[in-house]
Amino acid sequence: MNRTLKYISIQHELGMSIGLALRLRPMLTRFSKVCLRRLSLASVHFYFLHDHAAPVLESVETASSLRHFLSVPQNTPPPLPVSVAIPADGGVRCQYQSANDASGHYYSFNLCGFGTVTLHRIHAELESPIIELLKPLFERLGLSCQASIEHEELLQAVAARQQAEQANLFQLMHDDLTQLPNRRQLMRALEAALKSASQSQTFGALLFLDLDRFKTVNDTLGHAVGDLLLIAVAGMLRDLVGVGGMVSRLSGDEFVILLGDLAPRQVRLRIDALLERIRMTFSGSIQVGEHLLHMTPSIGIELFPDGDCGADQILRRADTAMYQAKLAGPHSTVYYDRQLSAELEHRRELERELRGALKDTGQFELRYQSQYDQARCCIGAEALIRWNHPTRTDLCPNEFIAVAEETGLMLELGGWVLRQACQDIRQIQSQSLSSSFKKISVNVSALQFNQSDFVETLMAAISESGIDSSLLALELTESAFLRNTEAASAKMTALRLHGIDVAIDDFGTGYSSLSYLSRLPVVTIKIDQAFVNRIDSDPGNQAIVETIIALGRALDMELIAEGVETEAEQQTLATLGCHRYQGYLYGHAVPLGSLIEELSAS
Repeated sequence: MNRTLKYISIQHELGMSIGLALRLRPMLTRFSKVCLRRLSLASVHFYFLHDHAAPVLESVETASSLRHFLSVPQNTPPPLPVSVAIPADGGVRCQYQSANDASGHYYSFNLCGFGTVTLHRIHAELESPIIELLKPLFERLGLSCQASIEHEELLQAVAARQQAEQANLFQLMHDDLTQLPNRRQLMRALEAALKSASQSQTFGALLFLDLDRFKTVNDTLGHAVGDLLLIAVAGMLRDLVGVGGMVSRLSGDEFVILLGDLAPRQVRLRIDALLERIRMTFSGSIQVGEHLLHMTPSIGIELFPDGDCGADQILRRADTAMYQAKLAGPHSTVYYDRQLSAELEHRRELERELRGALKDTGQFELRYQSQYDQARCCIGAEALIRWNHPTRTDLCPNEFIAVAEETGLMLELGGWVLRQACQDIRQIQSQSLSSSFKKISVNVSALQFNQSDFVETLMAAISESGIDSSLLALELTESAFLRNTEAASAKMTALRLHGIDVAIDDFGTGYSSLSYLSRLPVVTIKIDQAFVNRIDSDPGNQAIVETIIALGRALDMELIAEGVETEAEQQTLATLGCHRYQGYLYGHAVPLGSLIEELSAS
């Protein structure tokens, strides 16, 4: 009776220890400690099929598939795992093994087909009734293990999903390269700081930084070094600002520092102190890989709140101030000034609109101003670009062309002009032209002309349109020749081989380096309208034009005066020896259709 009660007590206590903990390792540890005490065991060892760090629910194939999972006590060396075949009825089987060195007895039980447990007893063997009562307990334990493993896999899946969501959120709100907050996070923080400043009657500041000469680093050392430099600068700014503000990277080499909760009397003190730390930090060299680089930032500053300005406008103002700092020279700092920045802000806005328009060139068109000889026969026309802006009705060509030249957009804009002019010449070519009509002149910027593949690009446009290349002429200002006169001469010579003439536009208003005229295959000199204006009554202009005409004749070049507006100006030019004219006296620039009608009528 006592033995029976002992078996029942053991079975009860072991059964009660199963499932007291939901996590797998604590549950098995608790169960093992009860086994050690009630069964007088030396140790308990668990083995599972493993997928790296976690057990998996699969069938035990061989002992080599098993991996040690837990031993109690922990410092006990585990014996080699034993594979226990699953009985046909799906229950639990015990496999006994006696140690050769008389170190004890080992009893291995299968756990639901995905693991085994080995009991180690040093002295006497386990009694048969105890082995039998352990089988249903290990069957229950196996089911509990299965539930624990599924629970832990669920927790791992939830944790992995949360980690992935956090990673996605981080990527959404941070710059990939520098790990700084990106524009999205900056704008949220700026809106919050703006609201806080308005409510608490404090101030905030936005510092817009752009690295001076960063493009030179990219062009000379490569983008890999440029990226390392940006990462280094990000770290420097983060250390400088600390927890008192936010450092963000917008794009390229543009960084923004946001400061908030500034007391009215401390605004300038806090900003000046930060600017001094920035100046000191960037006064030394920056180690970037094998290179020691000296970089400085141009900084634009906007304080807020300022009236009803929103976050977007505050950022634009800081950007505008930074642009003014760039114009002032490297490592300059400029506070936004509404009056001084109005024109600059207008130009920046015009630049953004121009970039957008170049993506869909339907807003641009070419108009043509005819050129005439002394007998009033049309001898050619100059192509002039117009921007039919959807909202700006008074947009002057000189205004957006200047912006295009400053920002490098002239390459795209000039490329469109050349291609469109070739298409228009194809329509003009299909008409029965008079023998007096010679060419369509197209203005080419110095930036465009100095591209190494300019001639090839132009000839490709001519070939695509199928026009007679001799109907095209190019007008260049003097600045196009100054960088490399020999290269310019080679290009002009190549163009002349295809019948394309080159004219010097606005002659006399540029560098007036007369030495290049004899070395360049220039066909025509265009007398600038500044000298034509009131030439009939201005002796100074008469003297200048007379000199230009004499120079052109000496070099066997053709001459044409632009900006002719009165009969008196035309007659004076004729008297001086210039017999080709262009200007309002003969008509304004007209659409292609009107030019074709004029040519057909003549």
